[in-house]
Amino acid sequence: MTMEKKRPSLIILAALILLAALNALRVKLKSAALASRRQAAALAQNLDGAQDALADVESLRDLKKDELSRAKRVILSLTRSRQALYESGLELQEEDRILQKQWDMLSTYLQVDLGSGRISVMRSGQALESYPVRDSPPRAFGGEDKPLPRIVRIVSKERYAAPARGKSEEVNGHLEWQPPEVGTSARASALGEFVMFTDSPLILHGPPKSTAAHAAYPHDCLGLSWPVARRLYRGSFIGEKIWIAGQPKPAPAAASMPARRGHVKIKHGRKKHGSK
Repeated sequence: MTMEKKRPSLIILAALILLAALNALRVKLKSAALASRRQAAALAQNLDGAQDALADVESLRDLKKDELSRAKRVILSLTRSRQALYESGLELQEEDRILQKQWDMLSTYLQVDLGSGRISVMRSGQALESYPVRDSPPRAFGGEDKPLPRIVRIVSKERYAAPARGKSEEVNGHLEWQPPEVGTSARASALGEFVMFTDSPLILHGPPKSTAAHAAYPHDCLGLSWPVARRLYRGSFIGEKIWIAGQPKPAPAAASMPARRGHVKIKHGRKKHGSK
């Protein structure tokens, strides 16, 4: 009986304890939920800031990308400009070299001084080099009797005198043909090396291979030595002018010169090689 009376009280006490525990659990869960909500709000706020920062970073990235593309284009354009400038510089240097070469060709000429018996390389009126010649005035060989003008020009050059080529010319309305030289070349034996032909009978050349062939070949000769002929050959141009200046030295008195074979006499300002 006593136990039956106490049972409701125990039940009520247990219920109150259970309700208190549940309330405490509810309060704890509510506190945890509120804390989680605050954390979620803070995270949301941080997320907004992060999104804004991400947008700024993406904008900065796009800006840097545009600047990088622009810099690449500028560098490429600058490289092309430098290449064009370099190529233009090379072209200007080549043009300057060609113009300097042309100026040297126009301002350089050879001067044969009959008085001093020397041939000089002249440029703008100044003698750059001067060499002695054996025959001054030029000596005529092979029966050459055409007058020698004061100014002649180099029309062709040959390192070694080659056999004469065939040529044709019209004389008094008739075509005359001279066949090319065949076999042993009298021309090569007569003129030797470093040969410079002019538009006149004058031919500049080194020592001949054959004295007899040289004497028989029709031309006017200065009697250049091998070093002088080589230097003039290497330093001259086709089209270069040769100016024969001055007056030859007067010949010695006839009484003081014994007559001999191969006597040299002046004709038209040149020496003529002949026989007694």
